[in-house]
Amino acid sequence: MPVKKTITRKTTAGNKTDPAKTRKSFIPGSLITPKNLIIVGLLVLAIAFWFLKNYFIVATVNGQPVSRFELNTRLNSQFGSSVVDQLINERLLLGAVRQQGIFITTAEIDQRVKEIEKSLEGKMTLDAALKTQGLSSASFRRQLELQLSIEKMFAKDATVSASEIDEYLKNNQSLFPEATDTAKLKSEVEGFIKQQKISKLYEDWFNKIKQDAKISRNIE
Repeated sequence: MPVKKTITRKTTAGNKTDPAKTRKSFIPGSLITPKNLIIVGLLVLAIAFWFLKNYFIVATVNGQPVSRFELNTRLNSQFGSSVVDQLINERLLLGAVRQQGIFITTAEIDQRVKEIEKSLEGKMTLDAALKTQGLSSASFRRQLELQLSIEKMFAKDATVSASEIDEYLKNNQSLFPEATDTAKLKSEVEGFIKQQKISKLYEDWFNKIKQDAKISRNIE
């Protein structure tokens, strides 16, 4: 009896390729055009301007904006030269005292702040006092750093004798009509005379280092 051959056909179902898997993910090149890029860039700028509008616009007057650029231009024209002078003087001072090994720590500034707050005797807060002077806390602390640097630089050369204190009190009795605490009064006078001496020493010293410094100004 003849043996029938069974022909097994291999299915190719497992080898079929899913069109969804072979589909390439891409952005049509027609969307990436200079025109579309410009539009996207303008949208980004518009969104950024909306969130930062308070930075670019400092005020409005009947709907008309006052720009920060206008503010900066006006400030620069009116106060630019004096502010540059102040910055130059600060750089010269701090650079010179640091060359002498004098550095002011945060703790020293904090201590001076506490002393000033105590001197206000609760009549007003330090923040309120700074506000009346148009000073920020950061700029005030910067001024304290400069002041403390000067004091450290010349404190040893600005000693005050007892005879100087007595002579000052004798010549300025009318300034202290209600003084009752003699020790406290003498201490305050000593501090005043010492500050006068430090100021004179500093002025002479600073004029010399400024004269010798190489300064180039790009604003008048």
